Amino acid sequence: MKGKDKESTAKQAKDRVMVAERAHKDAAKKADAADEVAKQAKTALKKAKKEFKLASKSARQARGAADEARAAYDKAAKRATKAETKLGKARKKAASKQAKPAPVKEAAEKPAPKAKAAAPHKSDARKKKKAPKPRPKAAAAPVDESTAAEDSFVLGESGAEVQ
Repeated sequence: MKGKDKESTAKQAKDRVMVAERAHKDAAKKADAADEVAKQAKTALKKAKKEFKLASKSARQARGAADEARAAYDKAAKRATKAETKLGKARKKAASKQAKPAPVKEAAEKPAPKAKAAAPHKSDARKKKKAPKPRPKAAAAPVDESTAAEDSFVLGESGAEVQ
């Protein structure tokens, strides 16, 4: 039996060696897979770091742009309020000017529209408002002289009636 015992122990030892080899191969495969996963994780980490850097850089730029936009908006809002106050003052001034000299102008201008009376009043008013802007000063000067002559004539008549 001693020979049989030796054979059986040798067989058991061989079986154990084969099992150990299989376990070693499995462990090696798992280690390789773990190394590969670690490499993939490292590359993913590097990508994530790069993306984070780019995102933080773009966020910084966006914050700067937003700050500039806020400053520009504040400036524009201040300018708009100033312009609105100026516009309000100008409207008040124009309203006060129209309220006081309007009766005098109507009395002075009544004979002039009766003499022309060719075009409707709305279009004349629009044309008169737009025309002096593009015209040179030389063309505007004779118009002023004619109105001055009419004014002096009207004043002369009113002076003659009083005497």
